[in-house]
Amino acid sequence: MQDPGPELEQRSALLRLPIELRRLIYSLVLPHTTTFDVRFQRSVGPPPKSQHTLTFVRQKNGDGGWRMQRTLPKTDRETGNDIVWRRGSTSLLAVSRQVHEEAADILYGDNTFVVDVKFDSIDFRYRWRTASNLTPNRTYQFLHHFSQRNLLRIKNYIINVESVDDYTGMIKYNCGGRGLPAGIRGKARDLVDLLTVAPQLHRLQIHLIDGAIGRERFPSGRVHRVQDESNYAQTQIVLGPFRALYGVRKAQVSGVSDDYAEALQRSMSSHRNL
Repeated sequence: MQDPGPELEQRSALLRLPIELRRLIYSLVLPHTTTFDVRFQRSVGPPPKSQHTLTFVRQKNGDGGWRMQRTLPKTDRETGNDIVWRRGSTSLLAVSRQVHEEAADILYGDNTFVVDVKFDSIDFRYRWRTASNLTPNRTYQFLHHFSQRNLLRIKNYIINVESVDDYTGMIKYNCGGRGLPAGIRGKARDLVDLLTVAPQLHRLQIHLIDGAIGRERFPSGRVHRVQDESNYAQTQIVLGPFRALYGVRKAQVSGVSDDYAEALQRSMSSHRNL
């Protein structure tokens, strides 16, 4: 009879441990997310120039008056920049089928995934912390990078939905008019199609971001900000597909009017009537 070897003995020893202890081992070994203030990371070069610009915009009351407004840099418009991954080993997933299922549930279910919804893509933003205290990042096509089975394990999301005005849309996507919000809503709907079949959603933070690249390149005030109060009515409708979600334990919406955020949060947190 062939000797099963030490590998099989290690598998058996791991499976004999209580599930609580196994979960602790998984959490220590597997990659996991944490929060990190990226402003205090070590820099290998000169600090980047500030993208803050001061522009004049018309007052909401329409009396012809103007006021000074500061445009924030892209990193301040987005949410989830403080979510970084600590790298670990995924070889534990190959120990056995039972260990794989338990470890995968922790890897995908306990971590926070930052997703950026744009006119032409849905991207998973992977930011990790290096030994030199830097936080580089790269993006992957969210719905295609992970298997469907693992996508359904994810319970915690930070979602940035990029909304742009017609002028900026023509610069970035060669699209404007009705096609621009329709395209953004379409990508949001593609993501919602996944979220509606997920068994559990614990934390869902949705932020409508101002993708006004034109405002940075043309700080003359010709391009309006989508998050100006006067533009809420026409820009926040791109979040409409998220009304199809139910049973979210903790829903948070920002970048829109207070009334719209409250109504959408209440809708996503409610339970479906059978």
